[in-house]
Amino acid sequence: MESISAKLRFLDGAGPIATLLRTHDWSGHPLGPPEDWPATLKLSVSLCLRARFPSAVYWGADFWLIFNAAWTGMAGPDASKLARPVAETRPELWSMIEPHFRRAFETGEGATFSSQPVTMLRDGVPTLTYWTYNISPIQDENGTVVGLFNQGLEVTDYVETDNALRAAKRERDFILTLVEEQRIQPSPDDVMQRTAEALGRFLEVDRVGFFEVTPEDLLIYGACWVSGRLPPLTGTTPSAVFGKIIGKTVQRGNTLVFNAPDDPAAPPPVVLGAIGTKAGLSVPLVRGGALQGALYVSHAEPRAWTRGEIALVEEVAELSWDAVARVRAVTELRALNADLARKVAARTAERDQLWEFSTDLLGIAEQDGSWIAVNPAWERALGWSNEEIVGRDSQWLRHPDDEGGSSAEIAQIAAAGTTHRLERRLRTRDGGYRIFAWQTTLVGDRLYTNARDITEERRQQAALRAADARTRIVLNAMEGIGVWTYDVARDRFDGEIGFAELYGFTPEQLETGVSLADVAARVHPDDQAILTAAVELARKTGQDGAHEYRLRLPDGSVRWVMARNHVQHDAAGGRETVVGVGVDVSRQRELEERLRQAQKMEAVGQLTGGLAHDFNNLLTGISGALELMQLRVTQGRTEDLPRYINAAQAGAVRAAALTHRLLAFSRRQPLDPRPVDVPQLIAGMEDLVRGTLGPSITLEIAAQPNSWPVLADANQLENALLNLCINARDASPAGGTVRITAHNETFDPSAAAVRDLPPGAYLVVCVADSGTGMRADVIARAFDPFFTTKPIGQGTGLGLSMIYGFVRQSGGQIQIHSTLGEGTTICLYLPRHDGAVGDRAPAQTGPTLGAARRGETVLVVDDEPSVRMLVSEVLGELGYVALEAETGAAALELLRSAERIDLLVTDVGLPGGLNGRQVADAARVARPTLPVLFITGFAENAVVGDGALEPGMALLAKPFAMEALVERIRTMLGA
Repeated sequence: MESISAKLRFLDGAGPIATLLRTHDWSGHPLGPPEDWPATLKLSVSLCLRARFPSAVYWGADFWLIFNAAWTGMAGPDASKLARPVAETRPELWSMIEPHFRRAFETGEGATFSSQPVTMLRDGVPTLTYWTYNISPIQDENGTVVGLFNQGLEVTDYVETDNALRAAKRERDFILTLVEEQRIQPSPDDVMQRTAEALGRFLEVDRVGFFEVTPEDLLIYGACWVSGRLPPLTGTTPSAVFGKIIGKTVQRGNTLVFNAPDDPAAPPPVVLGAIGTKAGLSVPLVRGGALQGALYVSHAEPRAWTRGEIALVEEVAELSWDAVARVRAVTELRALNADLARKVAARTAERDQLWEFSTDLLGIAEQDGSWIAVNPAWERALGWSNEEIVGRDSQWLRHPDDEGGSSAEIAQIAAAGTTHRLERRLRTRDGGYRIFAWQTTLVGDRLYTNARDITEERRQQAALRAADARTRIVLNAMEGIGVWTYDVARDRFDGEIGFAELYGFTPEQLETGVSLADVAARVHPDDQAILTAAVELARKTGQDGAHEYRLRLPDGSVRWVMARNHVQHDAAGGRETVVGVGVDVSRQRELEERLRQAQKMEAVGQLTGGLAHDFNNLLTGISGALELMQLRVTQGRTEDLPRYINAAQAGAVRAAALTHRLLAFSRRQPLDPRPVDVPQLIAGMEDLVRGTLGPSITLEIAAQPNSWPVLADANQLENALLNLCINARDASPAGGTVRITAHNETFDPSAAAVRDLPPGAYLVVCVADSGTGMRADVIARAFDPFFTTKPIGQGTGLGLSMIYGFVRQSGGQIQIHSTLGEGTTICLYLPRHDGAVGDRAPAQTGPTLGAARRGETVLVVDDEPSVRMLVSEVLGELGYVALEAETGAAALELLRSAERIDLLVTDVGLPGGLNGRQVADAARVARPTLPVLFITGFAENAVVGDGALEPGMALLAKPFAMEALVERIRTMLGA
């Protein structure tokens, strides 16, 4: 007879649940002891216990439950739940699963459920989870269903991640659509109205609108959208009605958030009652320390705003103010263009009349100076007829005492592309002469002349030098013009009215005496030297000298003044007086600045458009790969996962490269500058460059062995040289030579100014090719972001802009020298480093996840939860203890405690008033030798430092591969 131990062999090696089955008290149990179970039940239980997935057997019509170790997350590991009806073990689930179990038991048909929502008790708390599971009938040897076999896999994390991705994609699509709609709106009000409607419908709220703040602290409500449950906000309201606390919050630029009327952050009840709001958001616009307006969101019922909703409203607010500024600038620019077009049309209509009735001498001549045509003003001003002038040179009309300005000289200057200007006296028929401001320009093969009669101006200027103070007061009555006299010996300006108005002095101040220092005190500090130098030049040389500078008047306004000085002496030739004339050109400068601002906004639009295009392509590849991965996991098909993972990782790497290039272009990339031996660096990358250039390109390297070291990020310098070599290869389709050189140069002030550099010593690194060369217009735009001459899909247009940003951020300069058909040379000017050159860190072949030393602890500080989670997971894999902090203040509490901390890993940009660098500096006060690893995607030099980091500190740029993080952590901890 077979022994009991032999009958229980199906439980051998089946884990802890098998032990529970052996030791369970089966007396009186309907299933009986395991050794007497039917073969079908033994086989099913054996398969169940050895499965890696959560698995269970439900035996008989009462569904007696036997589960494996992986199932204990649902059923619990204690024996009290073993071999009991499932209705008793999980009553909260039975109502949901009973119909499916009964149907499978009665029909013999299995069933599969994907991502099924299941609410189960966890730690006594009802928790929503998601499961993918199947139900398979168990049949005996006669084909009768005697039980069910069930396997399940919890997919809660996958479903929640998918929901988050879908929400993020929805918000991303909303933002992209909104930006495009804002771009095409014709006016600022249209931008705000369309934004309010789109945001209100997207968030399903009851009211969205904008208000602006007047200097009197009045809120003027503007564009507004409502769902129908709340009225629109219109008119004007004093800001004080919202209370001092709220006023201080928004004045600081902080977003106002309240979820219910009794929320401490909510406005006073009387205000909420008046506007009908029970929950709301308000994102202020603060410029120059003053509140200018806000975007607000209101809801008629209490509502708990999520972090994602708050972040979305803040982003929409920022985009909206930028769009409003852009549309306003474009509108003003269009108005200026329309005004210019009207003026051009008027000038065109008057062109024929101008020739006939102009008081200026207009003429057209051959390049040898002989006249082809002159207008009637010649005869009216000089008395000479058209027939007497045409065909002759104007030299015969010139006053005999005037020198220079021959026809040949004028033609030569005009042919060189320069407008020739001079004053010339011309003889009149009656024997006198008149003075003209003469201007000649070459257009095609003709010389066009315009001569303005300035005879009376010169006579008035001569009279002005001799005029008394009363006469100049009359002349100063013209608005925006000032005439003054400065007595050099007394250091005093006389009291002309125009001078007082132009420079913001009162007549009383002029009566008591205004010195040159008094005037200079009102001139912008950057322009004070211009004023004093101009007066000194006039005093020493007696010559007129035009100059322009900025005044800051007592009322706070700023004025631009174009001024001219000359010197006159008394009868004895001793006493000096500087006479000046000034004109207010502030309006002209204001219009020029507005035009420049509009051009800047247009450039920003081109930059963001190119960036959105490239990122949309990359995000499509990443999100598509993740969706397919989720689908294949749900289907149980894992053989395709590596391909999708590789596609997503490749997209992420390209996106990281794009952001790094953008940061390099903006000179905001986090650099790790170290002393670099450039010839050694070039020699180290020679094989890589040769392989990249290919067999048709000959590589030549000529780096002086005594080249000075430079302080730079070696990896970025390698990338820059490699990019230049690739561009040189692409510019040489028929083959040729690429030459890399490095030599020392020292620039004096004049040579440095030509290269836009400070004077000093530089290492000059050049990459030259013998290719097709570059046109002048291409060179002018070569460093613009997204500008490329390559076909679509073969270049992002960020290569040279990235190199430009890196070189400028390193304190240097880059220049292009090119000739069409002969080739291009691009030179990097890098400042000399006087310190020693250290060895570069050896390349790693790949980190390994070895064990940490016992008890080693790492503090991770980052305001992004996903980053903290990933870094902590990696540290856990390495065996380190991970501590987490979201803000700099929370990190300092841990650093000041008795906790063991062997390494600080911190983001640079942190909320709460303390950035990562400040946290690191404070940590080293109490822990001087604590290693610090900065992880950042955007680091200002003022935070990380202009030079190399301190010993024991390192920098890792986001986004980074987990392998790179592992390598850096183990290196810094000496593992």
